[in-house]
Amino acid sequence: MNKVTLKARGQQFEYQCAPNVTPLRAARDQFIPIPTGCIRGGCGMCKVKVVSGEYEQEMIRSHDALSDEDLANGFALACCMTAKSDIEIITVEDYEKLQQNESGLEKIEK
Repeated sequence: MNKVTLKARGQQFEYQCAPNVTPLRAARDQFIPIPTGCIRGGCGMCKVKVVSGEYEQEMIRSHDALSDEDLANGFALACCMTAKSDIEIITVEDYEKLQQNESGLEKIEK
């Protein structure tokens, strides 16, 4: 079992995830709120930024949901990935808010 640390909807959750189960499925099984839609890699609602840890991303996916550039920048679809170690992930929604807050702080500090 791998530990998943998920930041979603302004909260942090920690839960266990079997190596053959997606972080999305494990979260849903434990009633942890994570955005989802199709659960097949087509809609992109479960896109996350992988902050740390090793994972495998299925390559069968909609490129609109997860582009090659997204992959190169550490993004994954929680419905189509499996953790190969303990991982830390953050939903795109929370990641974008974090980025906005950090750029706002940089402006204030200048």
